[in-house]
Amino acid sequence: MSPTLDVPGALNALHSTFSSSQLSQDTPILTQFGSTFGSFAPPTPPLIIVHAESTQDVVACVNIATKFGIVIIPVGGRTSLEGQFLPPSIPEAPSCCHPPLEDRTLPRTVEPENSSGTPLEKIKTSPPPSPSFTPNPSRPTIHLSLSRMDNIQLFPSDFSAIVGPGAGWQSLNERLAEEGVNQFFPIDPAPRSEFGGMVGVGGSGTNAVGFGTMRGEWVGGMEVVLMSGEVIKTKGSSRARELNCCHNRSANTRTNPTFDVVAPPHQGKSSTGWDVGRLFLGSEGTLGIITSITVRLAPLVPLKVAIASFPSISQAVLSVVSIIQAGLNPTSLELLDGLSIKAMNLAEMMPKPLEEIPTVMMRFGSPFPEAVKGAMERVGEIVRGFGCREFRVAKDDRESEVFWKARKAQYWSQQLLLSPSPTSTPCRTLITDICVPISQLPSFITQSEALVNPLASKGILAPVVAHAGDGNVHRAILYLPHPRTGLAPKEVGELAEALSSLALELGGTVAGEHGIGMTKRKYLRKELGEGTLGLMRKVKSLLDPLGLLNPGKVIYETVEEERRESRL
Repeated sequence: MSPTLDVPGALNALHSTFSSSQLSQDTPILTQFGSTFGSFAPPTPPLIIVHAESTQDVVACVNIATKFGIVIIPVGGRTSLEGQFLPPSIPEAPSCCHPPLEDRTLPRTVEPENSSGTPLEKIKTSPPPSPSFTPNPSRPTIHLSLSRMDNIQLFPSDFSAIVGPGAGWQSLNERLAEEGVNQFFPIDPAPRSEFGGMVGVGGSGTNAVGFGTMRGEWVGGMEVVLMSGEVIKTKGSSRARELNCCHNRSANTRTNPTFDVVAPPHQGKSSTGWDVGRLFLGSEGTLGIITSITVRLAPLVPLKVAIASFPSISQAVLSVVSIIQAGLNPTSLELLDGLSIKAMNLAEMMPKPLEEIPTVMMRFGSPFPEAVKGAMERVGEIVRGFGCREFRVAKDDRESEVFWKARKAQYWSQQLLLSPSPTSTPCRTLITDICVPISQLPSFITQSEALVNPLASKGILAPVVAHAGDGNVHRAILYLPHPRTGLAPKEVGELAEALSSLALELGGTVAGEHGIGMTKRKYLRKELGEGTLGLMRKVKSLLDPLGLLNPGKVIYETVEEERRESRL
């Protein structure tokens, strides 16, 4: 029997359990936590934010949510793009426009700089006021922020580390560099991504063709808090060690006891029982709350970047397929169309502007320089066979870094295509995330061009940024919102639907690395089948019988909700 929702009781319990520094109900912060970027998910602020500092804090918050019948959602870096961390709307609540741009963009501290050292945010700041918006009514929700659980412990002899869910992948790599450890964590999603969310969506990044994704072999064991309040450890975690992932051990000794490290993490292979950890990988915070993660590290080797430009995007795509088929094993193999290169030039990311035509950016790494040199020579032969107009290899590590920095800044650079100056109306972005078999990549690109190109006359652009080496294509649909309502043109949603349908027709998926969240649920029946969906519902019901843990994400809360949305 579900408990009756008791909001005053929940708030009183939270205030008596946690210090004031761990709680926030300030409206601007709630609005920020209830807004997402890069999707149509409506803004829905939570009731309160709890900043957990230890596993014990998470257990306490879960027990309060269960006792008082209130929704609880784990939150990390808030870089997810499919509404994974948004509170559920009240049924039948009207949809609304996106929040103003200033509430949706990443903090200035993580904005990349261009080749002149100017943060991109400064290029496009001071926009005119955005239309006002009214957040969707939402069910009372606790946002359980895990960002303070950011401890990092290194075990370089075992090529591993134990991290808190609030630790960022960049922070881990910076720590390794500071300690002089010649290793790194190779999965590289968006800046500011934290490990809890990376595990939650099974994310990846530009290195996926060379190193795979979070769903591969990079995650060992996990500590997970279930909605029953029980703490479990999955295979790959050592029973002999405990990690207190609190931000500040002395901040709250009542709930943050110190644990002694008595053994390194278990990292050997294991065939002991079911791999329960896989259940939580990609679960998007719907089955349990991850409080500690053992990750594997890779040897750090020198990387060399090369750029190849082509007269047409079809030639560029065919060259990508040939590079993969040649067995050259690139670390990264990225495809950008002419619009994306134009955005790069507008942001002055490169020392000299590039020709604004389709371009393949690639990285190769090896401890043996001659091996990289040989791979680059073979790549040069391949791309020239497909009409490459220019093949350029970075002359040194510094130039390689500049080239790749330009690639990683594409999200910000693309804003300049429709909002080129500080006085321009800020554009909005809906990022698609399809992935197709590498053999179908040429077909997807060709057919998607036919869908996208006619919309340019309506002010809608969809530049290509693809992790082409593994068939993952992001078309960032750029548009200017309606000046009065702030809503997107109907063609934006129609294009996203068409691209997703095309991916499924070609044997692909609607979610290569961003997960499902709220916005991709309607495709799961077609992609996975009713049998799989039924099994997922049973697992959800078993681990979250009250339906309070991040409800409505990945799968619908009810069949009726699914039917209602399928009619929209």
